[in-house]
Amino acid sequence: MNSFHPSWPGPQYAGRPEEDDQGSDVATGAQAVIDRITLIVSDLDRAQDDYVQTFGCSVEQRGDVDPALIRVLCIRQARGRRSLLRLGRERIELLEFTDAAGRPYPSDSTSTDLWFQHLAIIVSDMRHAYQQVMANRRFRPISRAGPVRLPDSSGGVTAFKFRDHDGHPLELLAFPGGRVPEEWRNGNGAGCFLGVDHTAIAISDTARSARFFGSVFGFSAGTRSENRGPEQDALDDVDDVQVSVTRLAPDRPAPRMELLHYHVGTRRPIPRDTASNDITATHSVVRVASLGPIAAALARRGSPLTGDDLMILSGGVPAALVSGPDGHRFLAEEQLITGQ
Repeated sequence: MNSFHPSWPGPQYAGRPEEDDQGSDVATGAQAVIDRITLIVSDLDRAQDDYVQTFGCSVEQRGDVDPALIRVLCIRQARGRRSLLRLGRERIELLEFTDAAGRPYPSDSTSTDLWFQHLAIIVSDMRHAYQQVMANRRFRPISRAGPVRLPDSSGGVTAFKFRDHDGHPLELLAFPGGRVPEEWRNGNGAGCFLGVDHTAIAISDTARSARFFGSVFGFSAGTRSENRGPEQDALDDVDDVQVSVTRLAPDRPAPRMELLHYHVGTRRPIPRDTASNDITATHSVVRVASLGPIAAALARRGSPLTGDDLMILSGGVPAALVSGPDGHRFLAEEQLITGQ
């Protein structure tokens, strides 16, 4: 199947005519949900085994990476393997590019660097979950001294950050007794690992990012907190840390998104030459009812979609690669949204 449909008008793409006639607009409430978080891995078999054995993920699908996706990711003459995992109701996708491996995760990375993007996994028993993660010798801690109880001003949760074998940052979260949100009271995960609550990205400007995600995906801004103090220092392994946390799309199902604006630390930008097969090139897959409103919103912002951004995936699914204000990547897939 060709990766670019010849009937699409390239940069002027505005969705299917019948959808445009309905006047849908992402910024005014059209449906968009994060379907899965995609991690680039160096060894698919090893990464899948780690996520299945440690977190209790189940394998939903496994196969080759869609050639159309490889083309739009600008990885030439590459082949890849894919594993789609489920943890509770949420999904994690692992991609390995078998003959075009990218650069490894920078060993000196911190949470303040803009390429930082983590998955937050809700757990019902932090002590047991922490022990299970640390029993995997391929995982290594970020937090200085195990799980940290954050102050009520920062949500009052107990949290622990760590990295998998490839360096992807992950976080365990446990809510205090009596304050567990309804959606996590009857988790469908395996054991104490209930599911993925959100993905969080480090950003340089909260207002700019909130405007972008509101206009392009319709993600409204929710609660905001200012996290600082010795507990946050220990959690992030950064001295005198201060981070503004903004929760997006609180009305959408998990996984949601959080913006992390660190005011101290290295805060290095995503390198302009970051390739889609680099280990840091985590991206979120967003299901949308139509690509038209997204294309229109991006055009209004002066960054219209071009033919190089568009593809037809297996099964005839139109999709587009979108970059956020700081360079984080999002794959928008046009599919009917009926809930998760």
